[in-house]
Amino acid sequence: MFAVINHLHFIKPVDEFKELIEKEGLPFLSSHKGFLDFYFIKETYNKAIVIILWEDAASAEAGAKSFGPAWFGKNLKPFFAKPEDRSTGEVIIKY
Repeated sequence: MFAVINHLHFIKPVDEFKELIEKEGLPFLSSHKGFLDFYFIKETYNKAIVIILWEDAASAEAGAKSFGPAWFGKNLKPFFAKPEDRSTGEVIIKY
């Protein structure tokens, strides 16, 4: 399993993205081969943490190439207060 973790700082409240992500983002993201799970975590009113779980690194890379520019880049990125802080890695323990 492979994880992608993004720390996002927006210029508007995180809650304003909830419906858009549920109705448009998740159906698009979950259609990708190897997609396992998605979490959108409200850290503060304008900061969020996104965790996306994939079967493997290749699936995560393919998803990023498609979802990133096609949906994420058009619907979330224009509202960033600063660049995202992204981490990726193999999940070595799951309980």
